[in-house]
Amino acid sequence: MKILITSLLAFAVAASPLDLENRQTGRTAVVDLAGRQGPANQLVSGILYGTPDTLNQIPDDFYTGPKLKYFRAGGAQLFNVGERGWHWGEYGPRFQSTLSNYKRNAWLGDNGNWASYDIFLDRLITDIKANNMLPGLKIDIWNEPDLTIFWKRPLSQFLETWKRTYQRFRADGITRTVPLIGPSYAGQPHSDNPWWTEFMQYIVAQNVVPDQYTWHILGPANDPVADLQNNVVTMDSFFARYGAPKRSYCINEYINSGEDRVNAANAWHMARLERYNATGLQANWLSTGELHDFLAELSMTGTKLTTTGSGDRALDVFATLGSDRKVRVLAGVRAQTGTWEIELRNLVALGLPVSGSLTIQTLGFDDPGLRSVVTTPRSRGTYTHTYSGGVLRFPVYQTQVDAKTAWAFEFRV
Repeated sequence: MKILITSLLAFAVAASPLDLENRQTGRTAVVDLAGRQGPANQLVSGILYGTPDTLNQIPDDFYTGPKLKYFRAGGAQLFNVGERGWHWGEYGPRFQSTLSNYKRNAWLGDNGNWASYDIFLDRLITDIKANNMLPGLKIDIWNEPDLTIFWKRPLSQFLETWKRTYQRFRADGITRTVPLIGPSYAGQPHSDNPWWTEFMQYIVAQNVVPDQYTWHILGPANDPVADLQNNVVTMDSFFARYGAPKRSYCINEYINSGEDRVNAANAWHMARLERYNATGLQANWLSTGELHDFLAELSMTGTKLTTTGSGDRALDVFATLGSDRKVRVLAGVRAQTGTWEIELRNLVALGLPVSGSLTIQTLGFDDPGLRSVVTTPRSRGTYTHTYSGGVLRFPVYQTQVDAKTAWAFEFRV
């Protein structure tokens, strides 16, 4: 890929034309060097549909290197005859797929008939206990029931399924401690979405609150609802309105294809997920042969710093302060080109003078394509910036040549 290298201009606190334009149009992301958000825990190192079913097929360092922590297994992309699950009389291979990840037409409830589903739950719980699958296990009760491809009955029937599954696991003396998570909707939280509003009321009324709230973010960049930042605001309103308790979040499908499956957008999503302490699992719907082929890695370590994305929702940043006294800022622009800026606040909190100069190393994560490997970032040079008032601002140029590139900025204090 041909790369255009441009210098990062120094910004004084006195407002330049670009400075004023960025702040007036919401194109500035902020890193507050005085804010601390706890340790970086690689929350984005998750995989949808888990890992290959053949044990030991992938060397251990492919898991430990990226610090992979979260796997979502046993899903709907197992299409081959013999793997399709309980409804097809093929429970065994589907369970074995789920078990291997752990080691590495009639509809339920129609006309009040839950007999087959109850037998399924009994068998599932028996097998979980028999295989000692309890440590680290979470049960995702249903995938995308708000889509007719996965749920062909009314919302009320899904809510009853949720309650029945929840109560069955809690009634067992051993599986009662297994975390139950959901609702794993395709749609994001929104006050006009009855799947969300009725679910939030129901879980409180029936005392069947998930141990973790889960949903998917797969919409386009220009949709404000497909944004974790806005989802969190909506969830807070649900907690206040319905009295549901707060829990952690898991976005167990994000980024599937198109404009988001590039390094720039990856970094943007990582910043969002880390800010709100949400676990993230990149989506993969390729099924069968390519189902287990794609991994995502984020291994920044240290203490997370307080950050704010740009007001136009295009640029976001994730920043850490390492034990080596180096500040690392990961930056990504989602599906746009143009010029934004990053503002470093409270430089004095790191022992730097109120005014002075600071040399920043710029690194680019070039995007070689969907099925290629991104290794180490490429150096784009070092630049010395002057600043005053404890604040430094510098631009991020997302040119057409670098439209897919994610950025890292580093400096030692």
